[in-house]
Amino acid sequence: MAFDMADDTLITSKELAGFENLLSSVNVDTLPVTPYSKRYLQHIVGHKKFYCRIYAQLLTLALRTPSAVKNPDGGLRKKRLNKEDICLLDYGAGNGLMGLLAKYCGFGKVFINDLSADFLNAAKELSKAMAIQPDGFIEGDIENVKTYFSSSSPDVIVGSDVIEHIYNLDDFFKTVKQINPVVITVMSTACNTANYFKTKQFKKLQIKDELEGGTPEDHTLFGEKAIEPFIETRRKIIKACSLGKLNETEVNNLATLTRGLRKVDIEKAVEKYITFKTLPVPLSHSTNTCDPLTGSWSERLLSFDEYKMIYAAAGFEVEFYNGFYNEYEGTIKSRLLFFMNRLIPFTGFRLSPFITLVGV
Repeated sequence: MAFDMADDTLITSKELAGFENLLSSVNVDTLPVTPYSKRYLQHIVGHKKFYCRIYAQLLTLALRTPSAVKNPDGGLRKKRLNKEDICLLDYGAGNGLMGLLAKYCGFGKVFINDLSADFLNAAKELSKAMAIQPDGFIEGDIENVKTYFSSSSPDVIVGSDVIEHIYNLDDFFKTVKQINPVVITVMSTACNTANYFKTKQFKKLQIKDELEGGTPEDHTLFGEKAIEPFIETRRKIIKACSLGKLNETEVNNLATLTRGLRKVDIEKAVEKYITFKTLPVPLSHSTNTCDPLTGSWSERLLSFDEYKMIYAAAGFEVEFYNGFYNEYEGTIKSRLLFFMNRLIPFTGFRLSPFITLVGV
């Protein structure tokens, strides 16, 4: 589905410009945050017009999407929520910029979450520097979020470049449903499998993570420290938990077949093999892989139909929206991307550099 922010003023150009100016006034170098979170924030600030428009797209979609609300007789009806009445959670927020933009633009309550204590601290420091105070900061995964909202719940959960890293999406959306059965979720991801070039790019990255590993020098947003090949990490896990009961061929075979599993599930697969000689079922996807220590997928590629099944299993319907390229840099490349953006509505998702999924 095509998306055009210009036909609505739920997040206005004036608000965006004000937020960008406020962000530009922050001296990122002086923030007391870790090197990686600082490097990440510097990257976003350097391309702030693009990223702020991505965040604005997600927030606008959240405001446009009707939610189920109770009638006086106990029945349900669809109604758009007022911005000032919405409780919003920025999930996997990193430096927290989307949540800060939401608060700046007048969302009622805003909570910022991240699995990383370092990034959550960075979000806190940035909120101080910008003088925008969210209503709470939550460290941990979706289960920690569920515990935090034991007596209340968010109306909207947003996330940018998060959904493709979540280890178990079935569990994630089931927990989201428990937090609030009528919550609206708005998630963007660059892993658009309808885009041949994006798919090829991410498959190449997945193969590198799986077989070669990487270092922070590979690209700006790589991470804090080097990682060894995922298959090698799985070999070490298998050797450690098998206590010498497997030969080298069995270890290598299990390391291959457990691609896409995190440590605890690898150990279960090894125990099952030792006891029953039952081999784990390999991933059907040829290159999807995850960090065995954290469970974070390397830009996981899922088809639109796979996403529909995942959402449906938890009781949600999902709509897909086109993204756009960075036409805001004032360079020759950005002028070309300006024309690319004008083509996207006519080519479906095939040219879109990212997609946004809205679950209701």
